[in-house]
Amino acid sequence: MFLGIKLEGWLTILAIIVGPLLAFAVQHGRDNRRERRNRKMEICRKLILTLKVPLNPNHVDAINSIPLEFHSDKKVLDAWRLYSSHLNMPQRAPSADDADAKRWLERKFDLLVELVYEIGQTLDYEHLDKALLRDNLYVPKGYADVEEEWRQIRAAWLQVLNGQRPLAMTVLGSVQVERPMELVQEIQLPARPQAAPALPPAPRGDDGR
Repeated sequence: MFLGIKLEGWLTILAIIVGPLLAFAVQHGRDNRRERRNRKMEICRKLILTLKVPLNPNHVDAINSIPLEFHSDKKVLDAWRLYSSHLNMPQRAPSADDADAKRWLERKFDLLVELVYEIGQTLDYEHLDKALLRDNLYVPKGYADVEEEWRQIRAAWLQVLNGQRPLAMTVLGSVQVERPMELVQEIQLPARPQAAPALPPAPRGDDGR
């Protein structure tokens, strides 16, 4: 007994004080874990929806968020490093029949599929296999065509601006007119007003005043 209170009483007081604190800590930990999982699921969802349209801003945001949200998942980080390193390789603007560019794009897609697969495994999406990601996701052909056309337009303009490609021009013929164009008359500017003549100094008296 201490301060007139038995051991059972002290245990009851301790439970009254500590119990709510422990319950709050447990609930806070659960909320944090749920929030982290939701963020990871959102990244996975964005990557799947933009798997075949990688220029979509949501795809770029999801890729850049991976090292923040999956910092403790080694397989995901390894796959992300391989993919980002491949993206950051210096590439010249590819032409339509550029075999190296085609191999680069194929390797890029393979690494992206591997990355999304590892994210799915981390989130316990066991049904999310590589064959499904590669072949069974629906993307309207128009989306892919528009993205490829914009890529070709940007690449062609960069070649023109860098002096690597001439700008094609077509001359339809000489321009003929009925009579020579008249010369434009010279525009006469208005004359500036002349300044008023200065007044002569006033005469002084004999005393100099």
